Amino acid sequence: MSQNQSSATAIGAAVLAFLCGMRCLSEAGAFGVQLALLEASPPYFVGAAWNGVLAVTLFVGGVLLLLRKPLGRVLIVAGTALALAVSVLANGEIQTYFFATVDGQPLVKDDVVAFMVFATAVSALVLSVIRPTSDWLEGKRREDEEPPKQDRLPGW
Repeated sequence: MSQNQSSATAIGAAVLAFLCGMRCLSEAGAFGVQLALLEASPPYFVGAAWNGVLAVTLFVGGVLLLLRKPLGRVLIVAGTALALAVSVLANGEIQTYFFATVDGQPLVKDDVVAFMVFATAVSALVLSVIRPTSDWLEGKRREDEEPPKQDRLPGW
């Protein structure tokens, strides 16, 4: 199998899923610190749980994708799609349940940084669903490529 062509999309999707997972983990950590230092309120519990689940989903999905398990692809798609849906749909007061704030200001203030976070999630989603990633997961080879020794039938 030619790993230098089709594995790049899967590895890219896994790396971007890890980056998105790190962002979710940092949000969960911020909510955890707020829970520990401030009064316990529902947005802190929901935010810590939501971002913690997304972080685990993206980390496990990235590892499973690198191990060529189709479940990894499903977890990356689910995690990034949920993260994108929340980032697009969460407005006003509901935003405090999903994104950590300090003194009423979101942690990600800069528009460029917010766009990069969004672009990373979109890129991970796209790279995990395109055909080369699927071919790599299934182990398909090009027509002109000879199978490796362990995959050859007797008599080759």
